Amino acid sequence: MSSFIVDGAKLCAPGLVVRNFVDDGVHRFVAKGKRARATELVIHETVTRSVADTIGVLKKRGLSVHLVMGPDGEFTQHGDLATDVLWHAGNHNAASIGVEVVNPYYPRLLKKGLPWERIIDAPWAHEKKYVLPTPAQAEAVASLVRWTTSAPADGIAVPRVWPGLRNGIFALGLVPAAAKPLPGVLAHHYFAHADGAWLVLYAWLRLEVGLAPDVAFDEAVKRTTGVRRADVRDLLPTHVVA
Repeated sequence: MSSFIVDGAKLCAPGLVVRNFVDDGVHRFVAKGKRARATELVIHETVTRSVADTIGVLKKRGLSVHLVMGPDGEFTQHGDLATDVLWHAGNHNAASIGVEVVNPYYPRLLKKGLPWERIIDAPWAHEKKYVLPTPAQAEAVASLVRWTTSAPADGIAVPRVWPGLRNGIFALGLVPAAAKPLPGVLAHHYFAHADGAWLVLYAWLRLEVGLAPDVAFDEAVKRTTGVRRADVRDLLPTHVVA
């Protein structure tokens, strides 16, 4: 069974496929500091086409991240999830676990034979077009959110809250409250570059609405195409205002 390294120990992660920095060929980034626990999960997208390219770009830019996910939904772990402060999210670094989902993002970066195939019109995205992550990536993000928000260890205290959701509308861009550290599940787009928001919406559809993977994928596409914010009011329980 796959495991994450949390506070120096291996911790089982059912349903996820992970290779750690203790395995051959997996780089460990040098921590920029230490902490007692993580309270945020920040979802990024890479604008690259492979895990190796992603690691190379991060090294070149002096950046670092805990997890990188390939197009098949498999993770490589590059820092301790609980204790390592890594350099990926500005003033959120000290509180967050960062995951980079490998995705070309821009249609102009696609090449024949790559696993990413679908493009949507997305006024919220940079250059207004967005290459969708693979279904395997979307599902692995949802599984990662489920795991990290289940309090699997003392060093991980990410609550299952969704700062991008307010009054039945999911943000696909900046969230003012996320200008400072904010516990919960965050897209990088909530406070910086235009990435991660589609994946956070998919995770919410899976975990909170309970949609099957293929249905959640189609709903995420439908509710983010040609709009600037995703309206999910019809999916909220009638007694809940989120």
